[in-house]
Amino acid sequence: MGSRMTTDPAPLTNAAFLARQRRSAVRLGIALVALAGLFACARMEYIEGTTVLKTQQNQDLIDVIETYRQRLLTRNVDGLLVLASDKYFEDSGTPRSDDDYGYQGLREVLNKKLQRVKSLRYDLEYRSINVKENRAEIEVFIDGSFELAAESGDRYRRVNDYHRFVLEKDKKTEKWKFLSGM
Repeated sequence: MGSRMTTDPAPLTNAAFLARQRRSAVRLGIALVALAGLFACARMEYIEGTTVLKTQQNQDLIDVIETYRQRLLTRNVDGLLVLASDKYFEDSGTPRSDDDYGYQGLREVLNKKLQRVKSLRYDLEYRSINVKENRAEIEVFIDGSFELAAESGDRYRRVNDYHRFVLEKDKKTEKWKFLSGM
């Protein structure tokens, strides 16, 4: 067997010793923060079937949108209008202003379009909810289809797209109301 040589490390100076202690403390702190983050993530709960954190406020918002979805499926115009704020405004996503409308226009649009609907499927996948003070933006993915009665023959159309609902908490009633996106 061969002999092994060992060398004793040079003794640490006070400054080197303190520097090593600080590095060890920093590493320990980082490890503890990472560990706390893992435990926090492990306890995060999501609303079933969504990627949205489970909070009462988020559930309240989803409940309002689900009420909207059900009323849309049953073509309940009056029930839909109850969910809209009197400040409702839709710009239709175009640069033109002649297709923009507010609360009164919403009634006309809903009556006109829903009268023509022969069949409707409208499913939502909730992607995110962002709330700032009394305003909320809810991003969803719409998977739907509908059949419209038309003079030239019924038309069938599929919709698969991202959509944003904007709601505001009414100060008087404390209920969430749609500002746009209906």
